Amino acid sequence: MVIRKPGRGLLDISGLVRHNYTGKLIPTSAGVIFVTAAFSAVMITMICHGATDTDVRTSLSCLLLIVGSSLVGLIDDVYGSHVSRGLRGHVKTLLRDRRITTGMQKAVIIWLLAAVSITMSANVHGLATLILDATLISLAANFINLLDLRPGRSVKAFLIIFVLLMSFDCRSPAALVPVGLAGAVLAGLSDELREQCMMGDAGANPLGAALGYWVAVSLPLHIKAFVLLSLICVHIYTERHSLSKVIDKNPVLRFIDRLGRSQQP
Repeated sequence: MVIRKPGRGLLDISGLVRHNYTGKLIPTSAGVIFVTAAFSAVMITMICHGATDTDVRTSLSCLLLIVGSSLVGLIDDVYGSHVSRGLRGHVKTLLRDRRITTGMQKAVIIWLLAAVSITMSANVHGLATLILDATLISLAANFINLLDLRPGRSVKAFLIIFVLLMSFDCRSPAALVPVGLAGAVLAGLSDELREQCMMGDAGANPLGAALGYWVAVSLPLHIKAFVLLSLICVHIYTERHSLSKVIDKNPVLRFIDRLGRSQQP
């Protein structure tokens, strides 16, 4: 990916650097690079291959979602204190300090972006379905973000879910944007595994949002309801428990999580 190294350098020069889990200072918000690459690839594909009206409408609405999710994630990367964590932390900050955190702002904006993207895709079947789909997408975006605590973890989760969705529903018009994202993150995965950059919220949020959009647009209601319930359960669990500890205790998940990483704590 030709913009990978220049993009990392630009993040470094701009001061977008953070300490990772080992204390190493590296560029963050590298997800912006992947989203930019995926956006370019999807647009070129649609122009060169004469996409149908449905493909264009679905892809453009998904691109709006991932670009918007990346931008609000970038804002949270830059300005968020990350002292308030989880839904309870953001609510406590609101009630105690009368202050809306960047994390809460991000969650609301992604939900609104999801609602707009679903409406643009002409896949709305009533207000209840719209609320379900938008909530599913926003929780999916945050789920991948919850995993982004170790190098490559969020990308691996994205790729695993991506492969599962491709095997189940590869002909969906909603697949084009995730395909572009998959190509982009695969090209940059080695950089993150070697701790040369971090995805940040600017990358994790759009990855999850794209997967959630695919589920919301393409899959039957009973599957969407199951996915939504699963996401709610995960978010409730993470209010009090660590996903990293769950992963470390499971030999299969631990192997996948540490595969290719330069550090093995």
